[in-house]
Amino acid sequence: MELVKTLTNANDAYRAGTPVMSDAEYDALVEELRATDPDHPFLHQVEPEPESLFQGSKVRHLTPMLSTDKAYAISELAAFFKRVLDVATSIGIGKVLFRATPKLDGLSGRYDGQGHLSTRGNGLEGQDISNALQKGLCLDNPDLTADGEIVIDQPFFEENLQGRIFNGRALTHPRNFMVGFIGADDLGEHHRLAVEAKAARFVPYVALGDVQAEADIMLDDIEGISRRLRDNCQYLTDGIVIEAMDPRIREAMGATNHHHRWQIAFKTKGETAETMVRSITWQVGRTGRVTPVLEIEPVELSGATIRRVTAHTAAIVQAKGIGVGAVIKIIRSGEVIPKVETVLQPADVVEVPTQCPCCNIALEVDGEYLLCPGGIECMSQSLGILEHFCQMLEIDGAGPSIISNLVHGGVETFSQVFDLTTNDLENMGISSGVAKNLSVAIQARKNQHIDDWRVLAAFGIRHLGRGDAKKLLAKTRIGGLNFVTEEFLSAIDGFGPITSPSIAADIQRLLPEINAVVSHLTIRHSMDAAPSTSSLPLKGKRIVFTGTFATADRKVLEKQAETLGAQVQSGVNAKTDFLIMGDKPGSKKVSAAQALPVTVLDEARYVNLIRQ
Repeated sequence: MELVKTLTNANDAYRAGTPVMSDAEYDALVEELRATDPDHPFLHQVEPEPESLFQGSKVRHLTPMLSTDKAYAISELAAFFKRVLDVATSIGIGKVLFRATPKLDGLSGRYDGQGHLSTRGNGLEGQDISNALQKGLCLDNPDLTADGEIVIDQPFFEENLQGRIFNGRALTHPRNFMVGFIGADDLGEHHRLAVEAKAARFVPYVALGDVQAEADIMLDDIEGISRRLRDNCQYLTDGIVIEAMDPRIREAMGATNHHHRWQIAFKTKGETAETMVRSITWQVGRTGRVTPVLEIEPVELSGATIRRVTAHTAAIVQAKGIGVGAVIKIIRSGEVIPKVETVLQPADVVEVPTQCPCCNIALEVDGEYLLCPGGIECMSQSLGILEHFCQMLEIDGAGPSIISNLVHGGVETFSQVFDLTTNDLENMGISSGVAKNLSVAIQARKNQHIDDWRVLAAFGIRHLGRGDAKKLLAKTRIGGLNFVTEEFLSAIDGFGPITSPSIAADIQRLLPEINAVVSHLTIRHSMDAAPSTSSLPLKGKRIVFTGTFATADRKVLEKQAETLGAQVQSGVNAKTDFLIMGDKPGSKKVSAAQALPVTVLDEARYVNLIRQ
């Protein structure tokens, strides 16, 4: 059957990290097969990975690793809830809680808590990939036996790896990277970069952030729940997974050869539309990347009029024949930014710039990307760099149009921002009222405390984002960066021989400007604020707050708990240590805690705990 052959080939390519079609296209073909041949074996078995994918020995799973059933419409999700509730009623269970988690788009695996990691394989038998742990795949809890997903931190991937050429191939998808990482005999530079940043991880499903609620609440707010789980997840997602929490229900419902009946994945079918490309605008970002934005015939998607959509890279424009007159299909799922789904009719002529559209400097090819090497000499990069700086320093009112006035008005360094007067701003073409407000905001920024890591991260140093700036400034004060060398950085957890040389060099290059900016600000030093981890009363504890509190606002208490070493969760699950209960607590959180081995503390007992 041709359809099954197409699906099999697409599944093999997807699991090898080289997808030949989008998830939406694959899911649509699965639904077509389900409609025409609902009993076909392909639909009732775990989609296997190619046997030649990795070189590890075969591992027989003690219990099957199954796939997940899928729902694409609210009606299908409602039918799932009804099936679960009907079973619950039949065995005498009244109240049923469901847990929703992000559906990670990675490689499924199983870790045995003793140093052995295997792939899912065909569900019954996988491949031993324990060597990935020796190569640097991170485990948050090496003693936990769990199923999970092998993934890479998505912001890290997008900033450092996506589109770059390694060993003659461009990295286009996180799965593409992870498959290469696991299968590599020798780690390449891109692999070592991820290892240094601890970006490649095995994430147990039980450790994922979640939302717990009854069926009617989940159905009423399914879009909001999906959005919150997606937005709070640092890994690439592909929908959400919903499961009944009660082990008695799970046992009663059982499983097919393909999936557990008490679990389902909810994936929103993106709304699509056909349109034509009117023109292409090439935009230059603060890092110098030149990105194609398609100006299209306006179409309605998910209640919004779409006039522009990104094509991501020059390589995609060339490979897919995107140009003026091309007919494309775009897709938008929920609140997600629309993207090109497929090219229905390529353009007759495809043009890619050879010079920067802003400064006219000859462009360089960086993997799948075009790169302008102009740096601050390129006006677009200058605008992006200064806007990023002002955003990180939380200077109110410094939006894109104001930043344009500053750059065109002669602001060439970060420190010059703090010398600007209302009169200076007005002379740059900014209206009197806006100039006055911005001047007040700049003065407020100078007088109010600001975290040192935020200042350092504002300079946009490659490989030195917020997290790494925090790590660095926990070891030295921002006024002592002149002592930061490659060797100093390499000794800090999370830095290594690949990134340390360039970070150290950039810090020294920017040191005069960093010191000039610091001289204008009131700095809160990380070294002064960081307590000894051995004295943290909540170190390693997972805590949930519910209700209102007399001692402080709940958000303040949550922030305080994090500084005392706790991991604050939004909902109660099997890994929660404490539920801190104020006045008018949420009944669902209390019920969940009572059903699990979770310690419930009232406000007074919690205060006593953290004072110990």
